[in-house]
Amino acid sequence: MPTINDVAKKAGVSKSTVSRVLNDNFSYMSETTKKNIIEAMNELNYTPNSVAQSLKKKSTQTIGIILSDISNPFWSEVLKGVQSECTRSGYTLMVSSSEENAEVEEENVLTLKNKQVDGLIINTTGENTKLFDNLIKEKYPFVFLDRFTDELKTDTVVVDNISGSKRSMQYLIDQGHTKIGILAYPPENRSPRIDRLKGYKEALEENNIPINEDFIKICDPVRGSGIEATKELLCSSNDKPTAIFSTNTLLNLEILMGVKRVELNVPNDVSVIGYDDYPWVPLLDPPLSTVAQPAYEMGMKAAILIIKRMNRKRQIKPKMVQLEPELIIRDSCKSLEI
Repeated sequence: MPTINDVAKKAGVSKSTVSRVLNDNFSYMSETTKKNIIEAMNELNYTPNSVAQSLKKKSTQTIGIILSDISNPFWSEVLKGVQSECTRSGYTLMVSSSEENAEVEEENVLTLKNKQVDGLIINTTGENTKLFDNLIKEKYPFVFLDRFTDELKTDTVVVDNISGSKRSMQYLIDQGHTKIGILAYPPENRSPRIDRLKGYKEALEENNIPINEDFIKICDPVRGSGIEATKELLCSSNDKPTAIFSTNTLLNLEILMGVKRVELNVPNDVSVIGYDDYPWVPLLDPPLSTVAQPAYEMGMKAAILIIKRMNRKRQIKPKMVQLEPELIIRDSCKSLEI
């Protein structure tokens, strides 16, 4: 393997001059010298020792990201945004998943820290307040993504979920729907779930529509629970909703499956609005109306924030970036207005 000494000899310069090029320090260096060194490295196929460089710079040029549920297709688009900004800024990305488990989340945080990542982007379970409070006290850089905790003041990137929920509800109400069901996963410590339920209730209250607790279905976070909840809503002997609002990507499909299981039709028998949008959503039968989150932008903004935080020599006030969702209307909702 060629060494830095080999490069210096071939380029006709000192070892320290080669080292300056490796560290992007070109002050007081002619373009000819810089060009000769780079050509020598290319000809020798010289690769710098990344471990030694990391120890010298006290930086691994690596960012860790911890997601709560990597199986959710929403995160693939978020990761594209994070990766794009990391690549542009010269950082490597390490990805892990907590599987919505607080203990696993803590293990991931400690493991990535031990691997000397320069900072973390975290879609938190919301159950490790003490852990993150300690990181803040240590001045270790991290950014919360999609979810936040009120007790912790740190850089955060979120979507206005109250707004997204209220927009979808207001659209249904404007179409004449007053009996609207909602499916959600348990909201405890998960800010998006809390805010989407809050938006649902606020929209009803602002339109003087009584909240029917029987229309609110909190589903177990396991596959198939949304199907059963939908069947319960639509097979009730009491009032049945004329519309259903989904608060999660995976629940979108389970609601549509549940409607089919009871041999009803969307939108003729029940209207449906989902959450999150993907290229395949317009291909559903019928094409599903959804609240679209700017997933790519979320990832990109989170990467920008953590890189800025890592490169600051002095502490700055934490920043909250809140992005707006978009309501996309397709064919899954029926107007009841005559």
